[in-house]
Amino acid sequence: MSPYQKILIEGHPGPLQFSDAMHRLFAVDLAVEQPDRAQFSSQITAYCGRKLRFAALRFSPHLTRSQQFRRPTRWLVTLQREGTAHVSQDGRSSTVSAGDLFLVDPSRPFSIRTDHIFTHSIYLEPDALRRVLPEADTMTATAVPCREGAAGLFANFVDQLFACAASLDEHQADQLAHALPHTLSAALATTARQIDGAPSRIRAIHRQRVMDFLRDNLRNSALDAGTIAESVGLSTRYVYELFEDSGEPLMKRVWSHRLELCRADLASPALRARSIGEIAYYWGFNDVAHFSRAFKLRHGVSPREFRRQAHAAAALPAA
Repeated sequence: MSPYQKILIEGHPGPLQFSDAMHRLFAVDLAVEQPDRAQFSSQITAYCGRKLRFAALRFSPHLTRSQQFRRPTRWLVTLQREGTAHVSQDGRSSTVSAGDLFLVDPSRPFSIRTDHIFTHSIYLEPDALRRVLPEADTMTATAVPCREGAAGLFANFVDQLFACAASLDEHQADQLAHALPHTLSAALATTARQIDGAPSRIRAIHRQRVMDFLRDNLRNSALDAGTIAESVGLSTRYVYELFEDSGEPLMKRVWSHRLELCRADLASPALRARSIGEIAYYWGFNDVAHFSRAFKLRHGVSPREFRRQAHAAAALPAA
């Protein structure tokens, strides 16, 4: 049986059942809430292939949020066909009307509040989009009109995708899945340029998220750019770019923070009994000799000599 057979879920499945279906069908984690005393209803016509996944969805009014599992999840790209949605993520909020598209990253906090709506949604692997549009993370929750130009071509492409889905074979579907990020990138190009020309508030938000994660995970000796990027839901390339103009590259910043924390511990009388190696390992260094060389390069003295001087100064009577 073709993996692109139509799957129909309709009626009143309840928010939890609907969320389970979305995860099973599309690898998207959503928490759905219905208004007080209202009955949630949905109708989904879904096409789920090896790489290509999309659906036509009709909903009653509801609120959708992230499940906050932080596990790998596909991005949600939605072309609004009927009704209005209010979408928010990373400090951005937009009202999306019929004829607009928007995207969200379900692995990070977001919300979508709707009235009665009908949408065409596509579920993309995030890295596939980031490879052709590195700034994609700065464009979530942004309404993009699809009435003309490349965005209009994308909307027509989506319409044709739904029209011919039942006749697609495996190879054709895989090729279309490969083409989608490129087509979407063209649709978003004008909006991306507008964002690039605005003050870099979004970059500052992302940089702060990276710094918060670093502070909480400096003890992890396996910490690298890939781990950081995955944990904050950004591409590795974009995470590096966030610190290009800061005067200190990303991984050098990690080392700098670790060295400063080791310096503070070496100077602390309360930690006098803890060996230099223990302090280095505690803060994520896995090679004591390498740590000693880096410490001396930064502070001009070896860790042992620095500790001796710091403790000697602390022992002097106050003037």
